[in-house]
Amino acid sequence: MTTQIEIFDRDRKRYRSGLLIGSVIFLFAWFGYILGRITPQSMDLFRTVVFVVLIASLLVQAYFALRTTLLERRIRHDQQLKEALNNEMIQFNELKAWRAAFFAVLGFILITAVFSFFVQIDDLMLVLLTTLLVGFGAHNLAVVLLDR
Repeated sequence: MTTQIEIFDRDRKRYRSGLLIGSVIFLFAWFGYILGRITPQSMDLFRTVVFVVLIASLLVQAYFALRTTLLERRIRHDQQLKEALNNEMIQFNELKAWRAAFFAVLGFILITAVFSFFVQIDDLMLVLLTTLLVGFGAHNLAVVLLDR
């Protein structure tokens, strides 16, 4: 028989994994979007497909983010769940996940800087948004991996 704590923990892991899957799909579609922007050929169908995938992955991420937020709110209001599911290990793993995100962003900036020596980067906003996506994706990946 499973307890309420095990059910909440299983749901939280499932929602975080779903958020990670949505983030990975979005990141690959985003790189496809970047490829479509820097390619001089007309690729209207490719850009349309990438745009649809981007929107679908955003909807998946929004669904799992909302489910995670609602679950965390229920955990915060129940003292027994809060003690069991928000202990020091979970908080430490969250801190390590933010550290991993920081180093992923730093690594991406360094790779982009080296890449910019060979190819001229015209769209700085695209680089900044991609940097944010890499950081959030690394955070989600670290949370899922550390929560095993």
